Amino acid sequence: MPAGRVNAFVGIDAGTTGCTVMIFDERGNALGHGYEEYPCVSPNPGWSEQDVELVWAGICAASRQAVAKAGLPAEAYRSVGLSSQRGTFCALDADKRPLANSIVWNCGRALKYRDIFAKEISPEEHQVHTGMQLSPLWAAAKIAWLRDNEPTLFDRTRWFANGQEYFLHRLGAEEWVTDPASLTLNGMMDIRKLDWSDRILALCGIGRDRLPPVGIPSGQAGVLSKAAAEATGLPAGITLCRGAGDQQCAAIGAGVIRQGMAEFTVGTSGVMVAHLDSLDRIKGRNLWWGGHGVPGAWDIEGAAFSLGACLKWWRNNLGRNELDESSRQGRSPYSVMVEQAGKSPPGAKGAIFHSFLTSQVTPYYDAASRGGFLGLGLYHERQDMIRALLEGCAHEMRMVVDSFESDIDGGITDFRLTGGGTKSDGFVQIMTDIIGKPARVTRERECTVLGAAILGAYGSGAFASIDEAVDAMVQVEAEFEPNGKTGNLYNDQHQIYRGFYEAIAAAGQYQQLADFVARHY
Repeated sequence: MPAGRVNAFVGIDAGTTGCTVMIFDERGNALGHGYEEYPCVSPNPGWSEQDVELVWAGICAASRQAVAKAGLPAEAYRSVGLSSQRGTFCALDADKRPLANSIVWNCGRALKYRDIFAKEISPEEHQVHTGMQLSPLWAAAKIAWLRDNEPTLFDRTRWFANGQEYFLHRLGAEEWVTDPASLTLNGMMDIRKLDWSDRILALCGIGRDRLPPVGIPSGQAGVLSKAAAEATGLPAGITLCRGAGDQQCAAIGAGVIRQGMAEFTVGTSGVMVAHLDSLDRIKGRNLWWGGHGVPGAWDIEGAAFSLGACLKWWRNNLGRNELDESSRQGRSPYSVMVEQAGKSPPGAKGAIFHSFLTSQVTPYYDAASRGGFLGLGLYHERQDMIRALLEGCAHEMRMVVDSFESDIDGGITDFRLTGGGTKSDGFVQIMTDIIGKPARVTRERECTVLGAAILGAYGSGAFASIDEAVDAMVQVEAEFEPNGKTGNLYNDQHQIYRGFYEAIAAAGQYQQLADFVARHY
């Protein structure tokens, strides 16, 4: 790269509830940041859709904010890399114009299609073939639903595309190509070939001619158009590159590019991603597998859907004390919560919190399960409940990490924590103590958008390899070691935590509770 001037790389993360745009230099230093929210809509119970024009407007607004804060000359900009929602797809006409709202990854309109697909392919065979558990949440089921329930829209649709392809097109891309790292939650990929699965496409009722061809993450897609430059504030002519799916971008942004490396993003939900050189490394079936942001490689994933959401739930419903204290001190209510938890001993005097407020995902995939406090006594205080909440989130993370250790040949040798939940050293130490593994925390917590920028930087030729780009732009800020004094205590507590869950689930009580809610609310 030319010396003596700033080289700027743009990362765009068009997420489910908002778009983050950040501008980085070649050392991974953040130069500008923008964020713009947009809504999802639910036209029927359990459905989730999004107006793609509002997402596009969010991308433009967030880009203008980031450009204004960076204050860089046009010649500093080198590339744009894009991260997008996985499993959210658009129905487009022949001119690539939207025919309807996009159908979002968490839309539940196609619940019956798990059983319909299972008549043609067993769940076991489906996972081996696609890398994914057989589920009605993947895009494949929703495309089949459109075929059977909205045939006019289905027939008018020329292209079924992910957000990444559509928004790159709006930015000016000439190449109409997707990539394996953006297709994980589509459930339509032949995992060994990292290409579309003709077998699954047949179940959906479409052929390859209605889908973008599969290329590689980081591939160049074109240059920013004059119209897009006016809309985003970015300079026309800079290189546009495919990035990857959001979680694969997060892995790149955390430096997870080699066998044995993994990162756990602790946000509203929590997702853990590990690098795979080969599918032959997989020994179990507790996780799901996809294409990585590293071209030609795979990733393996697991999740806990309610980590940060649990803390937000406490703040919104029970956290008046913490909100008042944070207002007095001028700091985050979450930092106050962690401070309060520190006044309670490890193990919270026997109080346990199950963090399954939106179901348990890895390793049980129990949609009916719900959370709650267990073991409360008259001797427990507010600080004990807050500590139990934080410890409960960490125990669910441990269940995910244990699945990676058992399912990957060689396990995890370099474990990293990222996301907003890692901004508190106190909470990171609780996570580390309960998981029982040393953890590294990256300097840049917004790893998803950094990963997108890194893929754009590499794709534009600013770096000779992904390894070189990551080594230059990803910095580890701190390392945490498990506290040996609490190891036995937390091992004992984890067995109780998991045992409570298994006993309730085996007795059918979660399902009975779900049926109760459906009958009465």
